[in-house]
Amino acid sequence: MTRGPDRTPRRVRRDRSDRLEPPLAVHRAGEVALLAEYPDTRAVLAAAAAVGELAPATLLDLVPAERTLLLVGSAAQDLPVLDALLRDLPGAATQEEANAEVSVDIVYDGEDLAEVAELLEISTQALITAHSAATWTAAFGGFAPGFAYLLPDAPTDPARPVGPPWEVPRRAEPRTEVPAGAVGLAARYCGIYPRSSPGGWQLIGRTDVSLFDVDREPPALLTPGTRVRFTPRRPTARASARTAAFTQVARDAAAVPGRRGRRRGAAGAPTSGQPALEVLAPGPLTLLEDTGRPGRAASGVSCSGAFDRGAMLRANLAVGNPTAAAVLEIVAGPLRLQARAATVIAVSGARAPLVLHRADPESTDLELSPEESHELPIALDPGDRLELGPVTEGLRLVLAVRGGLRGVGAAGAVLGSLSRDTLSALGPAPLVAGDLLLVGPEERLDAVPTPVRGEDATLLDHTSPAVLDVPVHAGPRDALLGAATLRQLLATTWTVRPDSDRVGVRLDGDPLTAPSDSGSSPSEPMRPGAIQVPPSGSPVVFGPDHPTTGGYPVIAVVTREGLDALAQAATGTGLRFVAVPSSPR
Repeated sequence: MTRGPDRTPRRVRRDRSDRLEPPLAVHRAGEVALLAEYPDTRAVLAAAAAVGELAPATLLDLVPAERTLLLVGSAAQDLPVLDALLRDLPGAATQEEANAEVSVDIVYDGEDLAEVAELLEISTQALITAHSAATWTAAFGGFAPGFAYLLPDAPTDPARPVGPPWEVPRRAEPRTEVPAGAVGLAARYCGIYPRSSPGGWQLIGRTDVSLFDVDREPPALLTPGTRVRFTPRRPTARASARTAAFTQVARDAAAVPGRRGRRRGAAGAPTSGQPALEVLAPGPLTLLEDTGRPGRAASGVSCSGAFDRGAMLRANLAVGNPTAAAVLEIVAGPLRLQARAATVIAVSGARAPLVLHRADPESTDLELSPEESHELPIALDPGDRLELGPVTEGLRLVLAVRGGLRGVGAAGAVLGSLSRDTLSALGPAPLVAGDLLLVGPEERLDAVPTPVRGEDATLLDHTSPAVLDVPVHAGPRDALLGAATLRQLLATTWTVRPDSDRVGVRLDGDPLTAPSDSGSSPSEPMRPGAIQVPPSGSPVVFGPDHPTTGGYPVIAVVTREGLDALAQAATGTGLRFVAVPSSPR
């Protein structure tokens, strides 16, 4: 793999007075984002380069796709500014031809090579020649960190096309496992699997190139706009099934020490902190979460972070932390911890009973009801044991520790965040018994507030409503799906399905009716809270670990407040979507 003699693209200046053609349309995509439509990928990448070069202070993320560009601002007030920028956008100072070019070595021995050649009505050798002769451009990321959707460049001479039309259908039955490095074709795209995963692309070859490395900046090798050339190589002897099995066993064995709290930090920054809590029993799923990894969606890395951001803020405030300090996100409970040092904790989010067993035999154990334990700062001494849950209301408990969590054993931040992304497997793994939680210093932290828990204090009624109202902004694809479908979405009472998770909240109800071709649109950037409408008509609301692009239309986007509510929606919860009036841009 090469990137040119100096591994950096050449920068060629041009007249900045040139203006790009404005987008075909600009749609609102939730509270703080816009989705701009362009006629083709070339126009999208030109606009992305131009906006990226200007780097507006209010821009948090910029995500290109095949024919659309997503701009994420920091507040709703930023949308008119970003809209005006798109409609009068100066071209980037870097010519398109100066984009980085990467050469990828490939062995053309994929399982579907002969079948793909037959589908394209050419010989196998002609397919290899055409594929390696074409120049491919990384249009956008998605599916997994480091995965790029590559499109072939248009031939300069239409009378002499470089290769076939590259229209290759996905496999009728996806494979349960596609090896890392597999090169495949699907629809108009070529792609390289960055890691082993299920997949339905037609496999034509394999490569050893490293597509994603958290110690590299940017971590993705193939970022939007990168040009790719495939260089054929002779096949080498493949490992036998027996050898492959032994290799997998060895990998599994190497991972065992990390499951006792001595996790290796090779994939993250070195940790710094003092052991404060030991995990005795983690419950069904307990994760470290913070504000996530914003600004990396173009490389296929979602923001991730705490699902219930409001609960994270309130729990941190209760112990005197900065509001963005990392916390524990505990699904359903129970959770048992033991203090290794004197500290203070607080719990927000869902409600659960709390029991504190004091190590000092002369001290009295503490038993609190779900209402009493909520957002109450509780001091722990070394040896004290904390028992939390199971939940009595809601779904996700959020536990903050004074000083802020800094890691689990040797496992620290990955790409600047401690958040566990359950889709991409970035960040410290889910907690297991024996893990040691590290916290930062208490210097310069706020004082722990004194709670009001007197006899005359009245506890608020936090009983959940029978049906949860979830605020949404219509769009960006409500017009594509039709006004009747949007009305049906808002009029239906939906029920949360048991297969919901941090990737998406899946809903049952009367299926939405949508145009028959609504699922065949080009992939577009996605946002947390995006409500996708698949062909089944059953909506899916994307959570913090959502894929960064998707092929189903988004009819509406849930607000940040609504996402906090959805984070606490357990299986069987009823909910209604309520439209937020759109303000003019």
